[in-house]
Amino acid sequence: MNDSRLSIKDIAGKFSRGAKSASEEIKERLPVYIELLKTLVRLGKNISLDVDNGVLKVRERFVNDYLNEVSIEDKGLQSIRVSCKDGNASFSIELKKFLFDGVIEVPFTVEHFVFNKNKRSVTFKFGEKKIDRVKNYYSKILFWFSLSVISVFYDKGDGIKKNFFCQDSLTVNPDGTHTIDLNKIPELSELFKKNVVNIRYWDMISMDKLSFEKGLITLRLSRRLTNILRSAIGIIEVLPKGRFIRPLLNRF
Repeated sequence: MNDSRLSIKDIAGKFSRGAKSASEEIKERLPVYIELLKTLVRLGKNISLDVDNGVLKVRERFVNDYLNEVSIEDKGLQSIRVSCKDGNASFSIELKKFLFDGVIEVPFTVEHFVFNKNKRSVTFKFGEKKIDRVKNYYSKILFWFSLSVISVFYDKGDGIKKNFFCQDSLTVNPDGTHTIDLNKIPELSELFKKNVVNIRYWDMISMDKLSFEKGLITLRLSRRLTNILRSAIGIIEVLPKGRFIRPLLNRF
């Protein structure tokens, strides 16, 4: 949304005057929801939001571009890439360490994902191609992948560090799965506490599923967030040029 459009304050004012049937909560938080929509619009070539069905899709190349920028302290770990298929995904790990020089493919699925005001965690399960030689890298790989997905919702100027890892955030479960608690990563915890127009922005983002399609990572928004965003877009659409909001969000 460029500068020629109405400001967030103007939109909020029009909303307050014209949308009598909307809830007080949406009225109060409309500027923040609009900021969220603007963030998604800026990333349009990599992200698509189907607000009617509450589905957010991220191209795998967006995550891989982020992973390429991550500074990995271990020189033996050359690169990490994620490849998405229908229902699962895999990490391609390029190693050059001791007597091993090559690429190892590690398939995985996401068994559980929740991201809301009270809990933010993701649980992975590795496939049968797991090789013990790379097990020491799992914590780093899982962390960077999770951080890459989170990067959808913040500008890189926000200052998340690229060269840290918090072991306390990772749990190896009895069933062999690995869980990352994003709230236990200090830098992310600080980010989640940031406010936008006096409202805690991250508390308003609620998702309950992370899955994969060919070339895509799919995030399902909670029903409540879907309904709120649908209402916010409906309000924007009655404004000048507001009819362009859906095509700018739902790109593919």
